[in-house]
Amino acid sequence: MNISLSIQSLKEGFWPAILKLSDQCRSRFSRKPLTVLSISLVNGRFSAMSIINDSMHKSWVKPGIILRSNGLYQAISDAIEQTEFPGHHISILLEDSRCMTLSIQLPIMPSTDLLPILERKVQQAKTWEEPPIWRYHLSMQARGKESIHIEIWPKSLVDEIVQACKDLDLQLQLLVPLSALSESQLDTLSIEKGEATILISVLEGKVTFIAAGDDGVPLMTRHLAPAQDWVPLGERIGTEVNRTIMFITQQLSVNIPHIWFISEDEQLTLAEVQPHVSTPIFSCPVKPDWKYWLWVGANLPINLRNDFTPLEVRRAPLQKMLTKTLAAMVVGFVIFGVGATAILEGYLSQNQSSLQLATTQAQALQEDQRHWMNQLVSLNTEREWAQVISESTVPSLEGPLLSYLGTIIPPQIILHKAVIKRTNHQWDLELAGRTSTNLSSTLSLIDQLVGQLAQGPYHVRVEEGWQDQLLSQTSSQTSRKDIPPSYQWTLKGNLS
Repeated sequence: MNISLSIQSLKEGFWPAILKLSDQCRSRFSRKPLTVLSISLVNGRFSAMSIINDSMHKSWVKPGIILRSNGLYQAISDAIEQTEFPGHHISILLEDSRCMTLSIQLPIMPSTDLLPILERKVQQAKTWEEPPIWRYHLSMQARGKESIHIEIWPKSLVDEIVQACKDLDLQLQLLVPLSALSESQLDTLSIEKGEATILISVLEGKVTFIAAGDDGVPLMTRHLAPAQDWVPLGERIGTEVNRTIMFITQQLSVNIPHIWFISEDEQLTLAEVQPHVSTPIFSCPVKPDWKYWLWVGANLPINLRNDFTPLEVRRAPLQKMLTKTLAAMVVGFVIFGVGATAILEGYLSQNQSSLQLATTQAQALQEDQRHWMNQLVSLNTEREWAQVISESTVPSLEGPLLSYLGTIIPPQIILHKAVIKRTNHQWDLELAGRTSTNLSSTLSLIDQLVGQLAQGPYHVRVEEGWQDQLLSQTSSQTSRKDIPPSYQWTLKGNLS
C-alpha cells in the first residue's frame, strides 16, 4: 500500500491514509444497483447465482465436488457462462473442513495486549503446518471478562481463491464463512428492550447458536461439534441451548423469553428440539433455500468483521482509480506546461523591446547590488572590531545574580551567605543558609533551587554532596524533639 520514485514517495507519504477511505467509498457506492456473482463453496459443493441490477438472474449448481484450486478456477469460469454474468464483482460464502472456529473468554484488556495473546491461541489451535489467517470479534462483557469469537482459516486456502478470481479478472468483494449468514438474520428478529434472544441456525448440516441483545449485536457465538450417533441431534441442541441460556443470564442478568429457530431443510425440525428446552422456540418467518442464502450473502456489508478478503484486494479498486487519476493529472500538467510555454514565447517575441529595457535595468541593479555589498562588508568589519573591544572588559555579575536569587529562593529558605568570585574564565558561586522545615521538605526545596539555578539565564552547575551534608544532620535533629527542626545547607557551583 511502484512505477517511479515519485510514485513510491506518494505511497510512503499519504497513500496509506487515503487507502483507509476505500471501504467507506465502497460502502457508499455499493448502494448502486447490485451486480455481482454470488457463490457458495460448502465442503467442495459449488453453487452460483448471478445478480444483475438488484435482480436474481440465473442460478447454477456444479455437479460433483471441488477438491483443488484449479477446479475452483474452472467452476467459477463455468458459473460465469452458465449464469450469463456480465460484471466483475464476486462474493463467496465458504465452509471448509480446514476452517476452524474458537470461542474463548479473557480479561478485558487493550488491543495492544490482546492481539499477541490471540495470536498464540490461534497458533495453538490450528491443525495444519502452514500460516493461518484469522479474524476475531469481541462480544459479551461481564464480570471483568469478555467473550471473543475467532475464525481461523489456512492462508493457502484464501490465496487459492484470490488467485482464481484474479486470473478471471474478477474483483473479490466478500469472502466470508457460512456463519455470517446466520448473524445477518439477527436484525430481522423481534427482541424487546432490555431482553435477549438466541438464534438456532442449521445451515448445510452445521449448527450454530448466536445469542444477541436488544440491539441485534451478537453476545456469543457457538458452533456445535459434529453429531454423535448415540445422542439424537435434537437432544444435543437442547442441552447446549440450556447451557447457553444459563451462562448468559448468570453473566448479564437479562431475560431470554423466547428462542428463534431457522433451518434450510428437514434435517432437523423445531419439534425435535422443543421438548428438551423449557423456553419457547419459534420458527423464523423466512423459509430459506440455497438461492435465498446466495442473495443474502451478496448483500452482506463489505466491512463485515469476519470478511477474509485480503486488505490489498479490498483496496485495489481505489488504488487503481487513484493511479489513473494521478496519471491523468500528470498528462494534464504536461499539456498545460506545453501550452503555457507556447503562449510565453509568443508574448516575448511581441515584447522584445520591453525585454531589452528590462535587461539594461537589471544590469544597473546588479551594479548597485555589488556597491552596497562592499559597503556592507566594511560596516560588518567595523562592527566586529567594536565587539572585540567591548568584550575585552569583564562585565559585572554580582548585582544581577543576587537580584535573581531573590526571585527564586523559596520563602521557607533563609539565605545567610552569597559569595560570587571571578576565577580565570568562570564565576564561582557559594550559597549557604538554613531551613525550618523537616528533612524531606528541606531536600525537596533545595533540589528545586538547584534545578532553577541550572536553568537559564545563568546555568549554574552545582557541585554534588549537598544532600550528604543535610543527611548528616539527621541524628542531631531526631535526638532533640523539644525544638523545631533546623537544617544548615551549603551549595557550591560555577558559571561558565
